[in-house]
Amino acid sequence: MQLPDEHWMRQAIQIGETVRGKTGDNPHVGCVLVEKNQLLVKGLTHPPGQHHAEAHAIHQAQELGLDFSKLILYCTLEPCAFVGRTPACAKTISEVGIRHVVVGIRDPHPRVNGAGILIMRNAGVEVKEGLCVDEIRESLQDWLRRFEH
Repeated sequence: MQLPDEHWMRQAIQIGETVRGKTGDNPHVGCVLVEKNQLLVKGLTHPPGQHHAEAHAIHQAQELGLDFSKLILYCTLEPCAFVGRTPACAKTISEVGIRHVVVGIRDPHPRVNGAGILIMRNAGVEVKEGLCVDEIRESLQDWLRRFEH
């Protein structure tokens, strides 16, 4: 039997897979926003300079007028921690009032690698990490290879 967190993370993996090869140099990340074990919003990574999966989900949730404090965000890869072509997703998550985040794996990018999780935890967000790790590593293997030494 699947636990709820695993179920939602697998949903996020499937969503990320729908944009495999369509995200430029960004990883094909999936994200879901859940309230009371009900899927409310799906987010996926867009090409460079456009929304990452988390920002895509947050934007949709804002349009729907959802109460972020009641939502759990599940994302396959740790939210980014730096401003580049887009704002830092970890900071955005913290600022909108999401209180619970479940991260599949840490982002090995040198400018992230735990920093996104730290930003969220320092802002009072409860972060659980390390869910469906093997499945996510398999899904993102081509992107992850960039950071192997």
